[in-house]
Amino acid sequence: MFKSVYFYGLGMMGGSLAVAVKKSKITQKIYAYDISKSDLSFAKKNKIIDNYDQDDFKYLSNADLIIICAPIGAYKKIFSNIKKYKKPDAIITDIGSTKTEISNIYESIFTKNSNCFIGSHPLTGKENSTVKNSDASLFSDAVVLLTPVSDDTGLIKSIGEFWCKLACKIFVLNAKQHDLVLSETSHLPHMVSFALVNIILNTKSIEKIGDFTGGGFRDFARLAHSDSTMWQDICLSNSKNIVKSINQLKKELDLIKSLINKKDKKLFKYFQNIKLKLEINDK
Repeated sequence: MFKSVYFYGLGMMGGSLAVAVKKSKITQKIYAYDISKSDLSFAKKNKIIDNYDQDDFKYLSNADLIIICAPIGAYKKIFSNIKKYKKPDAIITDIGSTKTEISNIYESIFTKNSNCFIGSHPLTGKENSTVKNSDASLFSDAVVLLTPVSDDTGLIKSIGEFWCKLACKIFVLNAKQHDLVLSETSHLPHMVSFALVNIILNTKSIEKIGDFTGGGFRDFARLAHSDSTMWQDICLSNSKNIVKSINQLKKELDLIKSLINKKDKKLFKYFQNIKLKLEINDK
């Protein structure tokens, strides 16, 4: 499908994707660049990639598909480097968790008619970072949201086929809709996790609080283990939507608090309605 695929950033997500691409035989060669030379050496030694770039970007210059797997705060520099070194017909995608700001950065660096970038967001991941925690099965059956910058159907088809060959399910939507939906379904749950875990870990009610936590706490704590740089960038790049979602959560919590204070038996109906909606949604 591609003679060479290039990973700009090789953490856990980039490494996992590189392993999945190699297993699928989508490409003949896999190359990468990362600020961590030790991670690049590890990836080459363990045959996750075939080779890696120094600052001359010689492998980037010959890549057919370039996948950005880096914190959003680094995109401006990354897009600038890609524009400088990539060949004219190379395609660019990424795996970033917000899309409006990324699309704006791309359009500010590339010419209006470049038509070489389409955003991708695989709805998968795990808490452990670095390429050493790469997981070849991470993308199997994952949903991938494509956010085109232009209406180039050829580009949409090409990147769509790439993800389908990795056994992913594809949905196409615009960047603004993506950021709104993800602020509710992904970004808000992570904010709740950070806040709740912080409350529990700082409680003065008892020593060794870990002895009194069960599965519910561990589920929330799993999200709070996520990469700090990544989540700072997500919050800053999708701030308006995330703040809106937090305000909606506060209103919902205020409603629950009010029902509790009033000892209102409507609490049962509130909980039951949510349970029924979940059951309908799961069908």
